[in-house]
Amino acid sequence: MTSRGHLAHIRAVNDRFRYLKSVESLFELDQWSALPAEGGAYRRQAAAYVAQEKAALFRTEESRAAAEFFRGVSLDELGDPIERALVRTFLFRHRNLTRVPEALAREYSLARGETMQKWREAREKKDYQVFAPYLERAFTLKKKIALAIEPDAPAFDTLVGLTDEGAVRAEIDDAFETLRAGTQDLLARIRKSAVHPDRAILREQDPEKMMAFARRLARESGFDERRGGFDDRVVHAFTSFLGPRDARVSTYRSGSVDLIFTCLHEAGHAMYAAGGSEAVNAANLWGGAEGGFHEGMARFNENMIGRGRSYWSCYYPQLQAEFPDFRGVAAEDFYLALNAVAPGTRRTTADEVSYSLHVILRYELERAWFSGGLAAKDLADAWNERSERLLGVRPENDAEGVLQDMHWAGDYIGYFQSYALGNLYAGQLWETLRRAVPALDDDLARGDFAALGAWLDENVRQYGCVYTAGELAERISGKRLDAAPFLRYLEDKYAAMYRV
Repeated sequence: MTSRGHLAHIRAVNDRFRYLKSVESLFELDQWSALPAEGGAYRRQAAAYVAQEKAALFRTEESRAAAEFFRGVSLDELGDPIERALVRTFLFRHRNLTRVPEALAREYSLARGETMQKWREAREKKDYQVFAPYLERAFTLKKKIALAIEPDAPAFDTLVGLTDEGAVRAEIDDAFETLRAGTQDLLARIRKSAVHPDRAILREQDPEKMMAFARRLARESGFDERRGGFDDRVVHAFTSFLGPRDARVSTYRSGSVDLIFTCLHEAGHAMYAAGGSEAVNAANLWGGAEGGFHEGMARFNENMIGRGRSYWSCYYPQLQAEFPDFRGVAAEDFYLALNAVAPGTRRTTADEVSYSLHVILRYELERAWFSGGLAAKDLADAWNERSERLLGVRPENDAEGVLQDMHWAGDYIGYFQSYALGNLYAGQLWETLRRAVPALDDDLARGDFAALGAWLDENVRQYGCVYTAGELAERISGKRLDAAPFLRYLEDKYAAMYRV
C-alpha cells in the first residue's frame, strides 16, 4: 500500500477512535453526575466493551501495516502539520493499545467502576483504609499496563508520558525542583509579611445568584454556550470534551466567591477544547493537547486573567451591585482577600503560590509507589507527613487528605504532574502574551476580551492536538518547559502584594 493509502486508513481509524472517546466522555459525565447506584454494574460492562472496540481499531492488519510503514518515516518528512499529527497520534495510540493484552485492559476497565464506588464510600466515612485495597489493585494493574507498553522503561515514566505525550520525567523532576525551591522561598517571605488579607470578607452568598454571576463571567471571558453548557451536580468540578464544538462544564453548587474561579477555570478548558480550526476539526484533531497544556489554559483563565487587578477593576463594581454584602468592602481589600496566600489541605482551593506544592506532593507519592518505596496502605500517612513538610499543614482526616478528590479512583494515575505543568505552561504563555498584547490590562479593565481571545485563537486554540504540549510551548515561548516565567509571575504579583 502507498503512503496515501496508509494515511487514508489512519484518518478513518482516528475518526472512529474519537467517536468512541466521545462515548467514553458521555459515560464519564454521567457516572460523576447522574448514574444511579444500581446502574453501575451494567455501565462497567458497557464501558469495557467500548474500550475493547477502541483498542480493536489498532489491532487490524491494516493498522499494523500502517504503523510499520510510518515507523520507518521521519515525521519531519511529512510537510502538512495535520498529516504529521494524524500519524504521530496514530503511532502513539497504536503502541499504547496494541501492546497491552486484551484481558489486562478489560480487567482494568471493569475494576474502574468498583474503584470509584469504593472511593465514594471511603470519602463518606473519612476512612482511607476502605479504599486502600482497591487503589493498590488499580496501581498494580496500571503498572502492568505500563510495563506491557514499554517493558524496558520505568512504569511511572511511561504513565507520565501517556498523560503528557512527549514529556520526559527527568525534565519534569528538574522543573519541579526549581519550582519547589522558588515557591518555598516566596512562601517563607510571605509568612513574615505584615500584610494580612482578610478572607472573612468573602462571605457566602445565595448559591443561585452566585451561580448565575459566575456563569456570566465565564461567558464574558469567551465561553460560548453554543459550544457547551453548564451543570452543577458534581462534587469535583470538571469539563467533558464530547465533540469539536461540545465542551460541558460541570461544577458543584455553592454561594462562595470561589465558584467564580471554578467556572473560569473550567471555561478555560472548554474554550481550548472547542476552539479548533475547521481543518483541525474536520481531521478530528480537536480537543487540545491533553494533560499539562490543557491545565495551563484553565489555570491561565482562572488566575492570570480572573484574579488580576485589571479584571476586578471591571467586575468588582458589578459584584457589589449584585451582592450588597460587598458594598462596604474596599476594592483593594477584596483583591487582597481573593489572592490571599494561606496554605491549606485542599488543592482545588489552594492559592496560586502554594498550589504547585500540592501537586508536587501527589506526584512524589505516585513516584514512590511505582518505584517500590511506598505501599498503598501507607499512602494516607505519607500524604499527611509530606503535607506538613511541604505546606505546613496536616489534614485532620482522610477526606481532607488522601481522599479529597476522585483522580486515582477515576483512572488519573500518573496525571498529577499535569496540574503543576499547567502553571509552568501558563507562565510561559503569560510572558509571551503580555509582549504581544501590550494593552491587555486596559482591555481587561473595560471587560474587553477581544484581543486576548483573538491572540489565543491564533496561537493556541486553533491547533487542537496538532502539536504536543512541549511543541506548542516552544512555538509560543521558545522553550519546551521552563519554570522561570511562572516564578517571575508569582514574584511580580505576590512580592508587591505582600511588600516583601
